[in-house]
Amino acid sequence: MKLRKRTDSDDRPAGDGGADACPSGDLDRLQSRGAELLGAADAAIERALSGDSRKFLEATRQQGGQ
Repeated sequence: MKLRKRTDSDDRPAGDGGADACPSGDLDRLQSRGAELLGAADAAIERALSGDSRKFLEATRQQGGQ
């Protein structure tokens, strides 16, 4: 197995995601979409946890360094 020598030079290809790669409108849209996805994930978790599983989790919570 050969190891590549690392250099401090900037060998990244053009279009590597610099400041001009994505207009700010796209970033706002992506941030909004990410927030929507997180909200949907939280809602799915809440639906998946029944009242019984919530009680179980509360009853088995570690306390006092057990």
